[in-house]
Amino acid sequence: MRKIRFTNGLQGKGFAAALVLSLCAVGISTYAAYSGAVSTAKKQTEQEQTSDDSVFIFTQPAETVNAEKFDIPKDEPETKDMPETAETSPALADEAGLFFKEPKTTPIAGSTVINPYSNGELVKSETLGVWKTHDGVDLAAAAGTAVASMMKGTVTEVTNDPLWGICVVIDHGDSVVGHYRGLAENVSVKVGQQVAMGELIGQVGNSADIECKLEPHLHFGVTVAGAWTDPMKFIES
Repeated sequence: MRKIRFTNGLQGKGFAAALVLSLCAVGISTYAAYSGAVSTAKKQTEQEQTSDDSVFIFTQPAETVNAEKFDIPKDEPETKDMPETAETSPALADEAGLFFKEPKTTPIAGSTVINPYSNGELVKSETLGVWKTHDGVDLAAAAGTAVASMMKGTVTEVTNDPLWGICVVIDHGDSVVGHYRGLAENVSVKVGQQVAMGELIGQVGNSADIECKLEPHLHFGVTVAGAWTDPMKFIES
């Protein structure tokens, strides 16, 4: 009986020892597996960082990217063919170079300019004694001298103005209007009449009270598109 009990005790102790050894083996295996997994993850992380560093190292710096490059064709802005502008109508030009297709002539042949066009400047009126613009020219001629139309046109006004006396206004076309002032009463034209260049329209008089202190003359003015211009330059152009 005692022998049997002794054998059983030895068997119980052997089982316990085997169990402990098994548990140790499992722990060691688990630790080894965990360590291997951690090591692998660490290596992968290092490789990713190395890869990121490589990308950063080989990226062009800002100064290189923005540096000027030569021999690269530049994009030229698109240009549209501009339509050719038609030649400016000869009807209007600047004051110094007015030109028209229609022929022109001086209203009084061989006359002398005694008061020129003032071009907007103030000049002293001999009659009124005040400073004012002189928007035409005064062509000296004896009373009764024939006055002709400088161009062909249509008579638009025949009036007796309180200051300018007997006046004839002729629309010469192309926005050109001729003003013939200080005429004698025996006017040769009427409103609506068509006149030719050089055709008689009246005679020199002394009807303009605003310039009555001057010698007999014709006050002759020209407007282009409603603006006064130098009549003599206009005719000579």
